[in-house]
Amino acid sequence: MRDRLPPLPLLTMVGWTLLLWMSRLRNVFGNDELSAWGMSWRVGVVVVFAALALLAATSRLVGLFVGWTMGYWVVRGGGILIGDYRAGFKATHTVLMVMSIGLAMWVCRSRNR
Repeated sequence: MRDRLPPLPLLTMVGWTLLLWMSRLRNVFGNDELSAWGMSWRVGVVVVFAALALLAATSRLVGLFVGWTMGYWVVRGGGILIGDYRAGFKATHTVLMVMSIGLAMWVCRSRNR
């Protein structure tokens, strides 16, 4: 039975990703200030992350999942860090970025053994 489960690093990254992005979805729907376009692209990002996480756990799309995660956080996290945001917002997103990239790197390292 153990042979059929994805390895621990991948399961951890999938779980983290689903937890993170489902909570993001709750925040998006709770934000009355977002335009239809603003809400749409944010929901789209959540859908992409959730779909890749679920597909990576059951198929060979792990590389795409890891690459998307790292690329997204380098671009979006970098934009948040240099953007005009409050310190608490930057700190929170830095932690999310470091956790996500760290898990992605753990998955890469575990696959290369």
